[in-house]
Amino acid sequence: MSTLTKVFVVLLVFFSIAFTSVTVSIVAQTRNWKDLAEKYQEHARIADTNLRHEIAANAAMLAAARDQSRAQSASIADLETKLASAATDVARLEASIARIEVDKGGVDAMNRGLLAELQAASSGRDIYRDQRNTLETENLDVQQRNIECNDRVNELTARMDMMIEQRRQYEQQLNILKNENQRLAQRGGGTSAGRSMEDPAGAALPGVVAVDPVPGHSVNGRVVQISGDLLTVSVGKADGVRTGMVFVITRGDEYVGDMRVSMVRPDECAGKIVRSAPGVAVKQGDQVTDAASLARTP
Repeated sequence: MSTLTKVFVVLLVFFSIAFTSVTVSIVAQTRNWKDLAEKYQEHARIADTNLRHEIAANAAMLAAARDQSRAQSASIADLETKLASAATDVARLEASIARIEVDKGGVDAMNRGLLAELQAASSGRDIYRDQRNTLETENLDVQQRNIECNDRVNELTARMDMMIEQRRQYEQQLNILKNENQRLAQRGGGTSAGRSMEDPAGAALPGVVAVDPVPGHSVNGRVVQISGDLLTVSVGKADGVRTGMVFVITRGDEYVGDMRVSMVRPDECAGKIVRSAPGVAVKQGDQVTDAASLARTP
């Protein structure tokens, strides 16, 4: 058998098989045409129902799209209104910017003027500095002279205080001697020699009015409390003490110091130490006597 015959036989077998399959299919379809028609009708009804649903859904979507379009149109109109308002604001801001630019030009001119004045002031600063240095030098010289004068004043004041203190001590000793002389004279029945003694200088000059308050009688007390240079004394307003009165502080026959009354109560008074004996401190229990009565003592 030739090759061509073999090919022909194979093709004949292939076509026979294909024809048989097609024939069987046609016959099967011809027998089931009624079922196919019913199926096609059912499919047609289903397709028609789906089409109606699609049409309704499309109509609803179209209505929603129209509503959305109207809403967007309203939004566009609102945006256009806002855009017009924004354009008005921009124009107003541009006008404000123009005014600010004008003001800025004025401020720049003022700054240039101030800068020129500052430069002029800076040029004169060196002159003022030299003058200030000269004045400071002169001031230091004056301060040095003031210090020297103050030292001299303090020295003279210290010497004056020492002399006043010595005078107080002499007056106190003189008063003690007067009292002792008077007691001896009274005890012996004779005339007191102390009566012929003159008063201390400045104790009771004729025609001189006392600056400090002077009681009508002698005021005597004692120191009851000490707080720094503030003393509290056991006599007060009921005893004739007045503000500004000076008390002499003693301890036996020893002079301790002077105090000036600054506060008075009915039964006590207080004041500061205005003078004290060198090396002697006030103690609680020291006697106090008003200086005016000591000056009047015969």
